[in-house]
Amino acid sequence: MRVLKVRVSPKIKELTTIDFNSINKVLLSANFTPGNYFTKMKKWLIIFVVLCLQPFSNLKAQKEDIRPQIWNNLYVGWNISDHVVLRSAVAYNVLLSNEAPWNEFTFSVSGVYKFHRFMEASAGLYGAAAQQSEKLRSYEYRPYAGFRIFTNDTKRWNVTNLSRFEIRKLRYSDRTSDLAYRFRNRTYGVVSLLRSTMVEDKNLYLFGYFEAFYNFGQEVRERFFNQFKYKIGFGYRLSYSWRFDIGVIYQDATNNIVGPVQLPVIINTNYVLEWGILYVIPPKKKD
Repeated sequence: MRVLKVRVSPKIKELTTIDFNSINKVLLSANFTPGNYFTKMKKWLIIFVVLCLQPFSNLKAQKEDIRPQIWNNLYVGWNISDHVVLRSAVAYNVLLSNEAPWNEFTFSVSGVYKFHRFMEASAGLYGAAAQQSEKLRSYEYRPYAGFRIFTNDTKRWNVTNLSRFEIRKLRYSDRTSDLAYRFRNRTYGVVSLLRSTMVEDKNLYLFGYFEAFYNFGQEVRERFFNQFKYKIGFGYRLSYSWRFDIGVIYQDATNNIVGPVQLPVIINTNYVLEWGILYVIPPKKKD
């Protein structure tokens, strides 16, 4: 039998100290008894904790100074019918580093058509304005088309696979431009922690995804040129209309900005704290 061992530095252990008494009081105040349920779910929780700590377990050995990114998202969805959905999103993302400044503002709109019980197609347009470095800004517009296959969300767990093809057109403040094509594939899993299905309200859930990027051998000038990324986190469905999530992302990204950058220490900027709010407009009731 193989045993998975995860080495965690003392600092990380201090950061992950949890006041379980306080958590228990909150759960009890909500008329929730966690004992029996979390005993059944402990395997999933242990796996989640291991995955959360694993990316940080070798930071001390690498002698890297972390400069995380913060991604802030607001999503709005409109379920026009059982088959058609309109979506829009705005985001402000920032790198917490004075040595290597970066930030971006993004906006996207898309339409989704569900043509099968477990399949849907989508198309949309993404736009972004980014401060790639102290002297370079970029402006991107990105039309895309996607295909998603998913399992039934009336169960406790759900698995989704989203494939998307993108056309990327970037213009830069130095009057240059890039045109590139990209294929990306994201596999997403979620498990309900408080309810028996994913469609029930007041439900806490655990989720994670892995996403790979294929750039057809093409590169664009940007601070974070992604190869793959994965995310793990928690979400909460308050009602049909309101949902919240927060999680940690690790992305394997390269810096394609031309020009050497001299820094006093090795800086790791590939860790991201992302949170978001989703508001869903319900379909109109038929008379």
